[in-house]
Amino acid sequence: MKSYKKNTKLSITIQGDGNEIFEYSLPHPEKYIRNGNKYSIEYTLNGYFNTKRSQEYLNDIIARFTLSMKVLRTNISSTEDAGIEISYFQGLKSIKRANDYERGDRGEDNIFWSIKLYTEDLIRESGEGNIIAYSLLESFAINRFIDRAKDKSTIKAKCRSIWNWYDKREWTIPIREGKGMTKKEAAIYSANINAEKTKAKVLGAIEALKFLQEKINIATVSRQAQVSRDTAKKYLIKLGIKKKWLFSYLKLQ
Repeated sequence: MKSYKKNTKLSITIQGDGNEIFEYSLPHPEKYIRNGNKYSIEYTLNGYFNTKRSQEYLNDIIARFTLSMKVLRTNISSTEDAGIEISYFQGLKSIKRANDYERGDRGEDNIFWSIKLYTEDLIRESGEGNIIAYSLLESFAINRFIDRAKDKSTIKAKCRSIWNWYDKREWTIPIREGKGMTKKEAAIYSANINAEKTKAKVLGAIEALKFLQEKINIATVSRQAQVSRDTAKKYLIKLGIKKKWLFSYLKLQ
């Protein structure tokens, strides 16, 4: 019976003239295919990276390729061919791993924000304007969140959305209202927007109650605006329609 060991085939498409192979002291690729201003190289790596920990190690090497040169596409597959040790790629730029992409309470989709922050970190490390391989986002997200998401398709949809967003902006990190913000700024912006929407709903409800000649109080505003009683009370006080001391007095009765 034939005995064999599964290894991993790593294929990378790069925009450049091929000098990158020598610049980063890479081993001679098993396959080199040139196509205009880009080329594809292929390596067989010793090891079958099918566990979470080993997959993260492989993703680290792919990320280092992306930071070191303009990687357009990556692909991995299993093979029975003999390979080289992953340590041969130590000449590539290293990526910082100090960031905790899940730190902080954003009050929304933590998985989405984690992928977004990871993408921005890759952009900063690689330099704005350099394309980031989509496979990096997908590998990062699936390895970290597959046990928390509904399924892989949900994670892939988030990755594709984020990748497309930055691709349309030519891999820059714009700073403008509502987009490209820090976590804290985005949370504040989102809260302000929601507050304005709620205020508009309450104002609309008050105008409707006036037109219908109904009483304006917590119960009627809450019902008409479809907000909680506490929210209706807060805005009635803010708008000066009801006094805070009056609510306190009525509560004691």
